[in-house]
Amino acid sequence: MKYALGAIVGIALFAWLFSVCSPAGINKTGHEYMPDMYHSVGYEANQYNAYSWNHWDGDKSVFTKAELSQPRGSVNGTIPRGYTAVHYGDASAIDVVRGKNAPNAIAAPVNGQVPFYYENTEDDRLRCEQEITTNPFPVTKSGLERGKALYDVQCAICHGEKGNGEGWLVTMPDSKYPAQPKNLVGPDMVEAKEGRFYFSIMYGKNVMGSYADKLSYEERWQVIHYIRSLQTK
Repeated sequence: MKYALGAIVGIALFAWLFSVCSPAGINKTGHEYMPDMYHSVGYEANQYNAYSWNHWDGDKSVFTKAELSQPRGSVNGTIPRGYTAVHYGDASAIDVVRGKNAPNAIAAPVNGQVPFYYENTEDDRLRCEQEITTNPFPVTKSGLERGKALYDVQCAICHGEKGNGEGWLVTMPDSKYPAQPKNLVGPDMVEAKEGRFYFSIMYGKNVMGSYADKLSYEERWQVIHYIRSLQTK
């Protein structure tokens, strides 16, 4: 009886230890000792569910999981190391930023950190269009080539290669796209000022989301140059 009791206790202890320290299998995640040492307590970007053992936020947060899971930009008012907050007013300013003003000058990378002093409201959308009326970058062949490449990747899937709003997501068979993309070569967009395009890139519009984290400052303006070139055709 003594041996039987010892065997039962031993088997139970072994089963408990195996359940606590079991390795991961094909369809089993296994168990970990002190899992917080292996998993971030922060929310994972672009995932609307949190790590199950993450209790740091509790029920006190005023933010939704969707908001906490969005990609983060830099802190307002800060500039990443190596970048510049110079506004490209003309070609000479671009040369300075790119280190062409002196033999020993250091070139800053493509700048994506220029301040944008407009809120995501309809009033500021209209104000932005009225106040931003010119493209700070000169039209160049290389710039249009870059703009086309960026447009084809980021925009053409919805707005179409010709900018007419007939992208693949809309025209593919049995498409159930929730909204008609904007016709960028229509009369209203031809007459629109540059701020209307730039604001939409920064904040999105309707079904379209923001592309501020996908296109840098210069890239946004090169895409706008390319859209203008589509309008001239």
